[in-house]
Amino acid sequence: MKRTRWQGKRPFFHFHKLGYRRNPFGALTDEEWPEVAVLPREVEQILPHVIHLQILGPAGVGKSTILRRLAHQFSQANLRAVYEYLPEGQHKFFTRLANLDIFLLDEAQRLSWWQRHLLLNTTTQDKFKDLRLILSSHKDLTSLFQRRHLPLVTVRLDRCVNAEYYERLITRRLAYFALPGQERVMLGADVWPFLWRTFGLNVREAIYFLYDVWQWQTAVSCLTATDLHQYWQKYNSPD
Repeated sequence: MKRTRWQGKRPFFHFHKLGYRRNPFGALTDEEWPEVAVLPREVEQILPHVIHLQILGPAGVGKSTILRRLAHQFSQANLRAVYEYLPEGQHKFFTRLANLDIFLLDEAQRLSWWQRHLLLNTTTQDKFKDLRLILSSHKDLTSLFQRRHLPLVTVRLDRCVNAEYYERLITRRLAYFALPGQERVMLGADVWPFLWRTFGLNVREAIYFLYDVWQWQTAVSCLTATDLHQYWQKYNSPD
């Protein structure tokens, strides 16, 4: 179904009167992306105890956001970490692995057979024995690690995303873009179950929806699940 997206324009300072520097659900810069990201608790708990990690999940669930957040955390800890995203149609990675502590590869399922072979065989060499791999993928790559006797831990995001995760993620995003000391548009406690029921694992679509909700706002208020349901009907209405 075609979505009814916000069609108008807002003045640059419109969101200031709503308590925000800008629409908090707009496109993120490279600097903003890791700052607003939230790691699933499962990732936080196992991260100190794993060598290689793969994060599995469907499109839109937040794999790229998680890897960007991890890359930022590692860099803050003075680890040599590089994040690389494989766009659709690209089947090789370009990062030089020498002298790295951690290589974070996004959309690893797009690697060709030869590139998968090259990446994993590299980690078995003595000079790369301390290199950690963190991969996001739609496809489970466990068997490739097993053949080389490489330890791998898998986090499946379809078991991590829930109403509580929506609350943590969106609350952080709102706080990041909030103007200090000002009243602002907020979301009520009943919103998180609504978002989870409505969007499930498609966190990206939920963010698109909330962008339009914020575009429609004209004054500070606390939005409830009933409010969002009404916007959702409008969002899904045909032109």
